[in-house]
Amino acid sequence: MNILLNSRKISLQILMAAVAIWSLGQGQSAVAMPPAPYHLIYGLVRDQYGTPLSSSSSLVILQAQSGTQLTAQFLPGFAAGINYQIKVPMDSGQTPVLYRPDALIESNEFTMLVTVGTTTNIPIEMTNFVMLGQPGGSTRIDLTLGVDSNGDGIPDAWENAYLTALGTNIPLSSINANSILAGGLTLWQAYLQGLPVFDPGVPFRVTLIGFDGTYPVIAFPAMTGRSYTVLGSSDLNTWTPLLFNLPTDAPGAPARSFFYSSTIQNVELQVSPPAPATNATYLKLLLQ
Repeated sequence: MNILLNSRKISLQILMAAVAIWSLGQGQSAVAMPPAPYHLIYGLVRDQYGTPLSSSSSLVILQAQSGTQLTAQFLPGFAAGINYQIKVPMDSGQTPVLYRPDALIESNEFTMLVTVGTTTNIPIEMTNFVMLGQPGGSTRIDLTLGVDSNGDGIPDAWENAYLTALGTNIPLSSINANSILAGGLTLWQAYLQGLPVFDPGVPFRVTLIGFDGTYPVIAFPAMTGRSYTVLGSSDLNTWTPLLFNLPTDAPGAPARSFFYSSTIQNVELQVSPPAPATNATYLKLLLQ
């Protein structure tokens, strides 16, 4: 008797499950698939004079071709050479219903916008839509505000100011990022360094000013919004990042992997030599 009752109970459960499945197919929406891992988009946004943006009132906007928008505030000093990131929610795309309205799927096309105050800017790198990468992946997209009439990646506003400082009337159509106009630097190198008041007579130099025990101390002029990483080598071929401290750091403070400059200033770094120490260590500075 118990066996018969149990059999009827199991049969009834199967029938109810079948009816539920039939009802879902007849009149209800399909259940969305679980979310896929987000895709990370990050990079550095610069204004028309090459200075990385830092205002909390400005926004980076990812706008999908479908109309979906994702926004992020600027994070100055977040990481070396990075002042924004957007975690893009992604769906597997296996059903017509997304797990959340602003989720995207792989290969969705999008563009990037930057708002400063009440002005929305289309960066010079965003002349075409870009395809979104895979779930769990990441894409670096650096953005530059302004106009780039000669297509060399450098805003016209910076180039015109630089040419004026040099006292030349060379048209923008006659120069490009590899042009060397003063100081032995290409136009691109001068733009990235952010030379103060565009003065080609003030070169960027890294100076060894002494030692703090066994730690070499280097000095250099830092510019607003830039990040600086120290690299070391024993053979001038293989370079590895080195940790360092500022003279103003408290005793026992954790060593730093990069320095973010919030203003124009002269900086000193106490560099930790690599371990095990070599007879000679060469140093250089990576600017981002």
